[in-house]
Formats: sequence, C-alpha cells, structure tokens
Amino acid sequence: MVPTASTIQLDVYHAVVFSAIELLVLTITAYLCYIGLRSKRVRYTGVYLSGEGEEVVSELTPSVGGLYWAFIRQYARRIYKLILERVQTGSLSDWFYYISSWLGLLVLLSVILSLLYLFAR
Repeated sequence: MVPTASTIQLDVYHAVVFSAIELLVLTITAYLCYIGLRSKRVRYTGVYLSGEGEEVVSELTPSVGGLYWAFIRQYARRIYKLILERVQTGSLSDWFYYISSWLGLLVLLSVILSLLYLFAR
C-alpha cells in the first residue's frame, strides 16, 4: 500500500523539525526576493517637521515632546543613537534589516527553546 498524506503520521519531534526547516526555507526565499527587489538607489530627504515651520523648533518654551526627547537624549543615549543611526535613516531597506534581524532572533530563540523543551522530557 502506498502511503498518502492522510496515512502518514509524524511524532512531535519530527513535526517540529520539519516545521523549522520549512520556516527556514520560507525565510531564505523571502530574503532572496527582498534582495532581488530592493532599490539600489539611496534617497536623501530633508528633515520633516510635521508640516510646521522652522520657527516652531526655535521656541523658548519646550513642549512635552521636547522634554521627552531631552530625557531620551540625556539618559538613554545609546538607545537614541541606535534608533537615530540604524532605524530612522529614511531608507526602507535599513528599517527592514533592523526589524527582520530582531524577528529572526526571536524565531531562532523560540525554535531553540522548543527543542530544549522537547529534549528535556
């Protein structure tokens, strides 16, 4: 008798391994599509001031948002610098690289923890 899709039964370990391999293949395929379709041109744009004039920035009284960013610049300098230089460059490919690296790390961590959970039983 030839096994069909309805007669094949997998144990949990093999199902997790096959799912991880499938996810890896899909991720590599999506990354290769991204590499092939991304723009080779780098765009530089001016600073966006939410439609306001430059005189709003030079006011003497700070706004609540200004106080927030002053706090971030003073006490969370490394995080602010990381966000400013790597994520907020204005290029979609930089943003995609940053987000996909974090999501890839989370997926890898979840696969490792799932495998550790299965082996610990």
